[in-house]
Amino acid sequence: MELPIIFNDRYQLVKKIGEGGLAEVYQAQDMSLGRMVAVKVLRPQYTRDPNFLVNFHREAQNAARLSDSYIVAVYDFGQDKGRPYIVMEWVAGSDLRTMIDEQGPLAIDQAVTFAIQVCSAVGAAHRAGIVHGDLKPGNILITPGSQAKVTDFGLARALGESAMEEGEVVWGTPAYFAPEQASGDRVLPATDVYATGIILYEMLTGRVPFVGVDDQDVARKQLYEAHIPVDRLKPEIPEPLARIVDAAMAKNPNERFLTADHLREALMMYRRGGLSASGPQAPISAVVGSPLQRVGYAGSVPPPPPPPPPSSVAAHQRYVPASQAAMRSRKGGFDVVILLLGIIAIIAIAGLIPLFVAIYQAYIPEPSGIFPTPLPTLLSDQVRMPDLVGLEETAARAVLADMDVKLVVEAEEPHPTWPAFTVIKQSVPAGAGVDKGGEVAVVISQGPPLIEVPDVRGMDFDEAQRQLALLDLVIQKYEEWSVETPGHVLLQDPPPGSLVANRTLTTLVVSSGSRVPMDANLGGQIVLKAYEIPRVQFKPGETVNLTFFWQITAPVVDDYNFFVYLTTPQGGIVSQVDSPPQGLGPTSQWSVGNVVYNQYQLPIPVSTVPGEYQIRIGFYKPDSKVRLPIVEPGRGEQDNLGALILRSIQVVQ
Repeated sequence: MELPIIFNDRYQLVKKIGEGGLAEVYQAQDMSLGRMVAVKVLRPQYTRDPNFLVNFHREAQNAARLSDSYIVAVYDFGQDKGRPYIVMEWVAGSDLRTMIDEQGPLAIDQAVTFAIQVCSAVGAAHRAGIVHGDLKPGNILITPGSQAKVTDFGLARALGESAMEEGEVVWGTPAYFAPEQASGDRVLPATDVYATGIILYEMLTGRVPFVGVDDQDVARKQLYEAHIPVDRLKPEIPEPLARIVDAAMAKNPNERFLTADHLREALMMYRRGGLSASGPQAPISAVVGSPLQRVGYAGSVPPPPPPPPPSSVAAHQRYVPASQAAMRSRKGGFDVVILLLGIIAIIAIAGLIPLFVAIYQAYIPEPSGIFPTPLPTLLSDQVRMPDLVGLEETAARAVLADMDVKLVVEAEEPHPTWPAFTVIKQSVPAGAGVDKGGEVAVVISQGPPLIEVPDVRGMDFDEAQRQLALLDLVIQKYEEWSVETPGHVLLQDPPPGSLVANRTLTTLVVSSGSRVPMDANLGGQIVLKAYEIPRVQFKPGETVNLTFFWQITAPVVDDYNFFVYLTTPQGGIVSQVDSPPQGLGPTSQWSVGNVVYNQYQLPIPVSTVPGEYQIRIGFYKPDSKVRLPIVEPGRGEQDNLGALILRSIQVVQ
């Protein structure tokens, strides 16, 4: 669509801010209320199915009823120019997908905080009988204040129901599918829990648990393959948190947290220190919830049943002799015991009233109490002032020009969150009247204040990190082999003297000495934790001394041979060592958990031509020559024959 365009004489679309396979999202001006909104416009191919349009409208209405501070609010639904659209709360900032792509793994505390906020949003939907069905980082917006807000409730469900009538399964995203989605079964609140578990997995590790050659391959893995626990990929992740992720990603819905509220409770317990590393399974299972059959999908989550009636009455009656009861009956007098029992019954019933009130308040949302502020009356020669804050200067000019109002830039100043060239202040408040032909002064953002990156090369990493953190820069550490002192900074990016904004990612390449960390996983059984190489330049006829540090993570049933190759960059073998693992005995006898090491001498033939060569390693079965597959290459690379490329070396004259 060519912008600007106005839907139903109310919503002026000024800028496209995102798009997906289902819809396009625009930043827009609500000209009636003078506020900024986001308008999601369906793509034309989804407007031809009347069943989908009915579902879409119904689900938009359901989503509009949701009220939670971590849910992107839905304001309106409409159709104009042949395009259905949803009007939503406009959230400045980015989304979780962009954050992970730019930063990689998030800090553990930040990842847990975002997960708790997502669970709060999704839990509110579950209590209203709504399953999201397409939770993924792209549907989680992050405000400038680092608050997560979930969007697209009901949108994927409407599409899914329409498509499933034609025998297709399109509801959801394969990388975040629950197994029941992959198999085409009915989705439940536990389905959202599984997706939230994968999102938490990705926030902690920087990667999704399952990747494949296509969507069908990923869906198959969701059904049948176990994920690598997060604390295996990143040992610094606490074990209780790793077990929460495991429980959320259980293949069987009965073994998961059955609603987002249950998962939120577990994460809150972890953050309060309520889940101990010594015994995480018991407290985790305590918050997994009741059996799956007790959680209704179509209706709200049922409140707990009232307590049983007091048993004191029945107990008392059992111990009253029949003769005494008959005597009281004959006398027809005033029975004190019955009076006391009646008082006890009244007190018991009265005591249930606060419980019923608490249940009602917990499951029936209260009105927000927020009502729109009456807009001022406009004079005949006035127009209502729109909200310009957050618009780029050119877009703001275009909006005012359509209203016959001139924009004047009054000043420019730095701003910590608004990007450069966007409006951060306006002289006439949104919703107020402004004269046609008049002027509105604005202040334009210069972006965050620029910081000059200091030179930290040669410093110890801890000192360099401290200096950069004081400047509000985000530090990423990368260890590399070097003859320099271990822990010293070798390189930095951005380079010294660069002018950057606050929170810019700054990569520090730090010397690991002769030992290079790897964390490469072979066959899900053997992990190459690290290797040592004393230097990386050699002459023909010399020997490359290598030390390998291994850890067994699962019992190795077979005995494997180990090979070390010196190859050309294209893979041609120049020299090799090929034998059972030296000095460690058969692999079937290696002990699980222990870190062991062995050494190899790889000769460089005298005839070797100077140039760049690669060191490649791997395990294979001696009888079949089948290599142990590489599950995770760690710091290395995998070649097309299943060998692990450690690094390059130089052969010089």
